Amino acid sequence: MRNLTGLIAITALLAGCGSEAERAPTSTKTPSERAESLPAAPEPNLAACPKAEPVEERIRVKPIPVPAAFEGLAASSMDHFAFTTTEGGTICVDTTWLESIDDARLSDDDRFASFAWVGYEAFGHVIVDRSGRGQVIDTGNQPVRSPGGKRFASVDLSESGFGSLNGFAVWDIRQTGLRQIAEVTDGFPSGDWRIDGWQGERCINLSLVPIDRQPEDYRDMDKAPRDRWSAVEANGWQPAAGSCPRS
Repeated sequence: MRNLTGLIAITALLAGCGSEAERAPTSTKTPSERAESLPAAPEPNLAACPKAEPVEERIRVKPIPVPAAFEGLAASSMDHFAFTTTEGGTICVDTTWLESIDDARLSDDDRFASFAWVGYEAFGHVIVDRSGRGQVIDTGNQPVRSPGGKRFASVDLSESGFGSLNGFAVWDIRQTGLRQIAEVTDGFPSGDWRIDGWQGERCINLSLVPIDRQPEDYRDMDKAPRDRWSAVEANGWQPAAGSCPRS
């Protein structure tokens, strides 16, 4: 099993892999500019979060600090992040197993807050949908949004199995809330997977470096030849060898 230091290094490298095209949008507003453009919102209520179970493996001794990107929208305790929702309520993120977070982002419409996390022999990527009463999902790695902005997908499948998704999944972005429309966890090989981009709204191009072809140094992964795969809605989003068909 890898130790925590190794996992942090691996997660940092994973965050740099893949196409940057169509990544989830991030806000360019400062917290003060955001406050000026939005009506006053109630403070997030940590007391509304459920009581957490004790965690023996936790190393940190303080709450995870609230990132600047979430200023005014979130509060932190040892066991939770609490976010305000667009209806004025509170949605809680369980942070008991999390040691640190990174890459905190807020969408331009302030609806989605997201961050990557590392914990004891685990990692993931949390999306907080602040619409309505709020919703929290873990996409394993940072998801890639479709060209029309109505869907996003994520892939996280490796030999270690330390990721929180451990598969390939697709979500619909509704006016309020997210709906998972696919989750595939078997039927395709483990290795270094990434999403290279969407082709329209119904096909996703992926690529893979199989385990037997992976370089000894993970930093050389981008130099390794990749096999082309795709996932098509008409085929139940099951990944298959080959690129998306030309439209």
